[in-house]
Amino acid sequence: MLSLFLQRLLMLVPTVILGTLLIFSIVQITPGGPAYAIAGADATPEFVERINEELGLNDPLPIQYVNWLTDLIQGSFGDSLVSGQPVSDLIWNRLPVTSVLALETLLVSFIIGLPLGLTAAIRANTGLDGAIRVSSGLGLAIPEFWFGILVVNLFALQLFWLPPIGYTPPGDGILSHLRSVILPVATLSLGPIAVITRFTRSAMIEALEGPYVRTAWALGISRREVYFRFALKNAMTSIVTIVGIVATVMMGGAVLVESLFAIPGLGQLMVTSVLTKDFPVVQGVAVALLALVIVINFTVDILVAAIDPRTRT
Repeated sequence: MLSLFLQRLLMLVPTVILGTLLIFSIVQITPGGPAYAIAGADATPEFVERINEELGLNDPLPIQYVNWLTDLIQGSFGDSLVSGQPVSDLIWNRLPVTSVLALETLLVSFIIGLPLGLTAAIRANTGLDGAIRVSSGLGLAIPEFWFGILVVNLFALQLFWLPPIGYTPPGDGILSHLRSVILPVATLSLGPIAVITRFTRSAMIEALEGPYVRTAWALGISRREVYFRFALKNAMTSIVTIVGIVATVMMGGAVLVESLFAIPGLGQLMVTSVLTKDFPVVQGVAVALLALVIVINFTVDILVAAIDPRTRT
């Protein structure tokens, strides 16, 4: 298990290099260059040149990348061009909000999606299975922003049950926190629930067709044991893997949902920074989201190895 841990850790190196290269390229592919984007279309060449000097944009691109990556390794993301604050401070202030929102969404998606997928697999080719598949199909088809607007209009603006925008940290009261995240979590978990439901159903049906399950039926083992001890245990590898993929995709959805519900997380910070052309903050937030995705994928790899010993070789 230790060798697997070290092997997976070593495999993260090319991922980090490729990811940081792509993030670094965000600024470089800006039309006219980042200095013109920051200074504006009416800026004088002298002013643009001064920005290039201050940001080190006159150096060759490989040197710029190495300097930027070195600063990242040292924990320095630079300073915001708009507020002048260190980018690392802005990220650390917003990271807990996005992390809590993502964890709660993933938990809700798993709690709802797993039982629905199990039920659909156990009742395969029945009316109940068909209803679950149709519902999951709708969950995949409905756009997040449209569903978010719909639930805000219904539960916040018409029924006045929940606040339409804002975020209350868990430390300020669990009840207030839950009221503030019900609509965002419902919006963000719509797609993940559908994906987990469908993949759980497929994995369980495949597991139920295995020879070890037929042997269990022949031995007269109870239905509960067959479903949960044999089939579900073997299907968990696929289920955990798709949960990890859903978690990474969900990071992109958090950008939209946080903007829609005015939640002060990394997603809203990213959108605001893009609109104000605050490139150091854009790059810093992208690196933070990349780090979250890498941690999630690494955790999934270790969980899969712990669940299924066959994946360790």
